[in-house]
Amino acid sequence: MYKLFVSDFDGTLIDSDEAIPLSTMVEIDRIRKLGVKFCIATGRILKSILDYNGDFPFLDYVIACDGAYVYDVIRHKVLFKKALGSSVIKKIKKLYYDKDIYFCTDHEWNLCSGNIVYSELKDKNIDLDEFYQVNKNNIYKVEVYFKTKREWDSAYDEIHELEINVNVVKMKDEKKGFLLEIIASDVNKAKGLERVCKAMHISLQEVVCVGDSENDLPIFLSTGFSAAVANGSKKLKKVANMQTSSNETKGVEKVIKKLF
Repeated sequence: MYKLFVSDFDGTLIDSDEAIPLSTMVEIDRIRKLGVKFCIATGRILKSILDYNGDFPFLDYVIACDGAYVYDVIRHKVLFKKALGSSVIKKIKKLYYDKDIYFCTDHEWNLCSGNIVYSELKDKNIDLDEFYQVNKNNIYKVEVYFKTKREWDSAYDEIHELEINVNVVKMKDEKKGFLLEIIASDVNKAKGLERVCKAMHISLQEVVCVGDSENDLPIFLSTGFSAAVANGSKKLKKVANMQTSSNETKGVEKVIKKLF
């Protein structure tokens, strides 16, 4: 019997309108009543996911920022967090000084353009050095956006050539173009999941996972059952136990109904 259901968020659980279908929420509620915990594993910040949990609570755990922040929703407890060091952040900023860079805390995306950081939540823009001083222990991920695939590929190679001690995830964003997600070197979704399993006192073989992108591969390779959505990557589909329908046609819901 599976005890934990893990789903990616963008491209998997939510549709193009960034909504979770009501019927899917009902199915999640049903398996939670059976004792199966529900977890989101995502590149998003924690607050962005918790905002969905207000009117119809469905979350037990969140693995946010690609594993850099792991949160027990029911107990309001941080299970793990690993911030990027200020020296790494400064290297990234120097390397991509002419790009749009987002500094991700647990509760906010902060756009840095030039030497000014624009707050998402506060009506206040601050100098980059001041932002460092206030948030140096609270930046869990950096996102850098590129307009072309060539720039994107070159930037990815450059980070490795310079031996900057980070973990880099390549993502495509339909609205913003090509994206590098940069987190601490020993952080990923799979390690975040291990921390959730430890808190629950279960094994990875008691976990079901659903996803769409290649950064879900480590989770797919270690859990008891995996399902790739139809809009997912070819590599993910090759290792998955099953393929479900797309995020636009309730792929996660169909996995729940099949297994539970």
